[in-house]
Amino acid sequence: MLRRYCVIVIAAWGLLASLGSTAFAQNKIDEFSLERRKQLREAERYQMDVADKYYRERQYKIALGEYEKFVTLYEKSEGTPFAQLKWGICQIHLKKINTAISEGFQTVIDYWPDSPEASIASFYIGRCYKENGEVKKAKKAYLQTVSKYESSLAAVYSLNDLLDIADVEMDVDGKVANWRKLVYEIKRTPGDANNLCVQASQQLATHYFSTGNAAEGVAALDTTYKDNQRPYHVWYFCRTPIGTLTADAKTKEKGEKVADGCVAAIRERIPTDLSKPEDKTNAREWSFYAADVQAYSRREDKVIEAYQAMLRLYGQEDATLQRFADWYKSILKYDDARKLYGQFTNRPEGLSQMAWSYVQQQKYDEAVAHYRQAAGLDSQNQPKWNEAIAVAYRHGSRWKEAIDAFTENLKIDAANTEKWLWWIAITQRDGGMYKEAIGTFRQCTNFPENTKQMAWCHRHLKEWNESIILYGQVTSSAPDAPWALYQIAQVREASGDNEAAIKAYQTVCKKFPKDGHAAQAHAHLQTKYKINVTLGGAAED
Repeated sequence: MLRRYCVIVIAAWGLLASLGSTAFAQNKIDEFSLERRKQLREAERYQMDVADKYYRERQYKIALGEYEKFVTLYEKSEGTPFAQLKWGICQIHLKKINTAISEGFQTVIDYWPDSPEASIASFYIGRCYKENGEVKKAKKAYLQTVSKYESSLAAVYSLNDLLDIADVEMDVDGKVANWRKLVYEIKRTPGDANNLCVQASQQLATHYFSTGNAAEGVAALDTTYKDNQRPYHVWYFCRTPIGTLTADAKTKEKGEKVADGCVAAIRERIPTDLSKPEDKTNAREWSFYAADVQAYSRREDKVIEAYQAMLRLYGQEDATLQRFADWYKSILKYDDARKLYGQFTNRPEGLSQMAWSYVQQQKYDEAVAHYRQAAGLDSQNQPKWNEAIAVAYRHGSRWKEAIDAFTENLKIDAANTEKWLWWIAITQRDGGMYKEAIGTFRQCTNFPENTKQMAWCHRHLKEWNESIILYGQVTSSAPDAPWALYQIAQVREASGDNEAAIKAYQTVCKKFPKDGHAAQAHAHLQTKYKINVTLGGAAED
């Protein structure tokens, strides 16, 4: 077990070390502010601009020389500690880590201890050790940065890197300690400092919820999300931990306690005075969150109790009935769900929900019967209900009945002729009525999609030439040209004409070497035909 752990840690640190200069390039703390740049004399600004230009162009060796020139020429300039810092960063990019530490960053700390760059240099020392795999030294350097420059962005970055180390080492206590510092001790200033602290509050909350401590989890979120923001974020971050805990008999009780604590935290914010519309809206929505948390705790009685309380308090609103019924469906209690759908004030919508529940149970005749009831109450929207009936039949692979319903819409809803023709065509296609589908697709005007579908139907009828002709028409559509050429190759192959198929695959490679279909053609030529061809089309030896 110990050996396996060591292998994991070594591999993880190897990955971190392999990041090299990329990891350093991601930081935003090594920038010279405009305010300080204005304090430079013209000659100093010019020299700094030259050095920065080469740095941005990643010509680090030249940039290093230019930063060194700045330090030599302008020892007492406002920009000198920054130039020395960048000199050290250039050394990193040139893979001279020890030089960066001893002659770059340590020099900044020693000669300009009160400069903004001192804290950044301190952080970079820790980062250098971390990237070099010297974990013990990295920890020490980061902790010194946090202790000495506790209000700086460098301290935030240091804590974030310490979290990475703790994660690799599987040090849970270490992660919690660093999360708590970011959450409770660091001053949140706009930008990266705030973003990392917010992220830490979320991670700390999730940890506490996962370990059964609802109060600490809520407290962590409260540092970021104030007042009305709490209910949503408590709900959002506690759901998965609660679901995981209650799924295991050994941790079920712990999960239930977390759920109760989070529900109580949500309910603390629910308004009791509902005279204002926005307060009533919030009260209902946050009550939904509380009920949902109980659902994740897998306690049916608690969920039922929560929804029944909402119905008493806010009235028999369809929105509440919908959520309640949907929950019943989620635990496969369809009859209980349909009882609630039957209480909808909007009777057609309630019948529609009941119908869909029957579709989900694969009871298609019952579904259609309820859709027809809804249509009888809502005759002005007959096309909508015919479509729902047709879709139900499609789910049951009852193609003719679905086509009949779509055809009815074709007669009564001329404004959407194209839509109903398309539905009829794809239903004919899915039902294996390829000849009929081709005729219907031909009436559609949504080229090239209709042409693609006709070609597909001809392929299933083994009408190879007709299929190829249609795919050939699609090649005139630039975005679809590689796809269509590849389809032509496949049709040639399916027809048994391997010679023509090979030529077609090679054409895809030659004309569209950077397209994904060329890669597929190239691989197919190699595996099936043992032909090596470059994506530019030239044969290889």
